[in-house]
Amino acid sequence: EKDPRNLLWHHLPPRRLEGEIIRDSLLSISGKLDPQLFGPSIPIHLTNFMEGRGRPGVSGPEDGANRRSIYIAIRRNFLSPFMLAFDTPVPFSTMGRRNVSNVPAQALILMNDPFVIAQARHWSDRALALYPADPAARIRWLYESAFARLPTTSEEQLALSFIETQITERGVTPADPALWSDLAHALINVKEFIFIP
Repeated sequence: EKDPRNLLWHHLPPRRLEGEIIRDSLLSISGKLDPQLFGPSIPIHLTNFMEGRGRPGVSGPEDGANRRSIYIAIRRNFLSPFMLAFDTPVPFSTMGRRNVSNVPAQALILMNDPFVIAQARHWSDRALALYPADPAARIRWLYESAFARLPTTSEEQLALSFIETQITERGVTPADPALWSDLAHALINVKEFIFIP
């Protein structure tokens, strides 16, 4: 009440993670992150929309060979759409401080990017392997691995309700991989995944 605009810094404002950290976090929760240090850079993955003069002759793997983002090659005219959406600096000039935006393209890339969808599938596969017979434990593990906390009672109930509804509507079993992949993908799209509160 005394400082509604936070001019006295009575709390730390939420900060969005950098694109590289978000990408590395996706690889980490999916269990696919390659922890090896050093080595050659991985060629950038070229989408169908990345055309133009100087286009590299070879496209790198969509997942960047599961290496950390620091090992993905930078090509000035062929930048990763995922990284651009999360304000990775364009390498045409130096930049003292990164821009930090909160734009619809970020939500859209988290919903539609094939890399994100694949990591959600791998993450849900891990949950199914760890807890083959306990959906509630699966949900708790997903929350804990993504947000470093357990779900609240209402979050757990909402997730269980989603699973039960989808089982009925799709006519699938409770261990259907696509069902759990959809839940994992929804959790990736929660703001808490890309922001430090």
